[in-house]
Amino acid sequence: MNWRKIGAAWLMTALLLNLCAGCNRSEESSGTPAAKLGTETITLEEAVFYTRMLQEQWEISYYDSYGADMWQAKPEFGEGTGETMEEVLKENVMDILTEIHLLCAHAEDYGAELTKEERKTLEARAEAFMKDNTPAVLEAAGATEETVEQFLTYNEQASKTAEFLKEEYEPEIDEAEVRVGKLTYCLFATTGTFDAEGNQTPFTEDELLKVRSDADKFVLRVRELGDITAAGAEISHTVIDVYFNDKTDGGAHELVAQAAREMETGEVSGIIETQEGYYIVQKTAEYDEEASKERMEEMKYLAREDYCAELIEEWKKETPLEILDEVWSAVRVDKLLTEQ
Repeated sequence: MNWRKIGAAWLMTALLLNLCAGCNRSEESSGTPAAKLGTETITLEEAVFYTRMLQEQWEISYYDSYGADMWQAKPEFGEGTGETMEEVLKENVMDILTEIHLLCAHAEDYGAELTKEERKTLEARAEAFMKDNTPAVLEAAGATEETVEQFLTYNEQASKTAEFLKEEYEPEIDEAEVRVGKLTYCLFATTGTFDAEGNQTPFTEDELLKVRSDADKFVLRVRELGDITAAGAEISHTVIDVYFNDKTDGGAHELVAQAAREMETGEVSGIIETQEGYYIVQKTAEYDEEASKERMEEMKYLAREDYCAELIEEWKKETPLEILDEVWSAVRVDKLLTEQ
């Protein structure tokens, strides 16, 4: 799992939601350069702002795991490189600023410039941002209504460009991969019981025998009724619908999905034994039209997201980032910004 990418995406999403913003950035940018991206300048002021916003989020999320010295810790999501939390965060900041700048630079290519109406909302969003954040965070970020509005504009422009380029791309989707059938399964769990805190109490041998007996009886009742959903309703035991095909298990246990693939429509399995317990499955449809349509939309969405990410990676190769180390190294994330 690429935690740097997740962190960067999280920052982008959080800023879009919480800050809520074209660019002509090379003409508009002013301040101390912290990095160069082609003709674009990433200013120290901008980098500090994003650093403190992400720092606040990470302290809220990770303080309980790493404690007061969290910024000197070497987190699991540092990809085993021995980097500290501070180093990982600062790399996230430069990654996301690079993406924002590149998207803004291509806004005109996709007709994604902000409208007057869109720009008009930014003043109110900047004002709300200043009210919603603590004085300590605002001071550390160097935030004023003017700078926040400017960063909102960049962020909104980048987001709009990303949406427009994804809409322009029409992915080719394999119809066979989209077409899904439907299975319905029931699980008689053998893992024990769990309390509100998640503490597990294993079943006794007698309880496990009872679970197996109940599962065997359930199989017989499903076959009598010919309907696993009706049997589940009769004994108040939850049944789950899953959409699957040869390429996806749809979230079902792999043994459950494989059993359904080998069954005729309407057929009921015997007991399928797993570590979680005893599954019983019925293949309820060879083809589900509505679910297949939804899967098509989901796969198009994911393909467009991948296309956008790949295009940005191409732009990064064409326009390498040059970090001005003597400036950027002066930005430290070594003390807690928030009260814990």
